[in-house]
Amino acid sequence: MPMKNEPMLLNKLKEKVSTKSRKTFGIIGSHHGVGVTHTGLMLAFYMGEELGRKTAYLECNCHHDFSLIQTAYDWSKVEKASFSFRRITCYREVSENRIADILGEHYDCVVLDFGTDIIRNRNEFLRCDTKIVIGGRSEWDHCKLDRFIKSVQTIRGSESWTYLIPYADPKMIIRLRRELNRRIYSLPFWAEPTLPKKTVNRFFNELFI
Repeated sequence: MPMKNEPMLLNKLKEKVSTKSRKTFGIIGSHHGVGVTHTGLMLAFYMGEELGRKTAYLECNCHHDFSLIQTAYDWSKVEKASFSFRRITCYREVSENRIADILGEHYDCVVLDFGTDIIRNRNEFLRCDTKIVIGGRSEWDHCKLDRFIKSVQTIRGSESWTYLIPYADPKMIIRLRRELNRRIYSLPFWAEPTLPKKTVNRFFNELFI
């Protein structure tokens, strides 16, 4: 049986937890397969390991990816509905009722993974401080992103949401910003979300801190 990968510490771990007020990040995809959970795990490890913030990462969808993540790594603590590594706790299959309970705990950062269902998760997504939409980089994915933007354009403040496209070419980003009139960025490549990557850390710092 192959050995599990163990989440690694980031080289520049900050020992002091930030005293800033708690931040909540809602992440949703324009369609399936764009990397919502991969991005969410990256962000959770950045907040927990790089910034030293006590972080909760919530699976607020029915994709069951967190069970796969749990079995893929060696975690320092595993409980009935969650698993943890140092300052990061991942909660599996979180119902709407449980979200409030987790938010009531003492976390410095909460990342909510809403999958791709904006209709079902609209209210909780809108309550998040930072709203992130993940799109695909293929040309045919841009039509899906356009449809997503049109489907939410009547929501007040939707024009200020952050759109991320993993590994997108800079020229593509410039074109999409012009065509879709949204804040669109290319998310740097990071194959293993639990391992350090300076370019991604710098990207998150410039965008969210």
